[in-house]
Amino acid sequence: MIRNERLFEPECRALFVFFTVALLVATHWPGLYIGGPFSRTDLIVHAGVFCVWTWLFYGSGFILGGRVCPCGTRRLIWTAVIGMCFAVFDETTQPLFQRVFDLWDLIADIVGVLLAVGLIALSRRVAGGAALSLGE
Repeated sequence: MIRNERLFEPECRALFVFFTVALLVATHWPGLYIGGPFSRTDLIVHAGVFCVWTWLFYGSGFILGGRVCPCGTRRLIWTAVIGMCFAVFDETTQPLFQRVFDLWDLIADIVGVLLAVGLIALSRRVAGGAALSLGE
């Protein structure tokens, strides 16, 4: 059976771009506050948002997606590295918009990136790299 390596790529690219813009607006909007039932609920939101961002980034095929990549591990590593760099960029540019840099937010962002990479690796192993890996 020949599987379509890039079946979901166009949709993931569009969602990824939209999600990235929404994420940057939300994290840089002055005075935006996330409340919740307990202290630092925003850390869970940070981890979840960066988990989704990373999954969409991976699925978009921007990293080694334009060609068939026999080494899915390399693609996952680059996804993690770029995801963590984006998290650092996101947190360090917030003071330019009357926001504050928060180390705990950055740690939560990185946890979200690593969670997504772990879930992608697990889904590739369970599904044989087909259905759940979106774009590979």
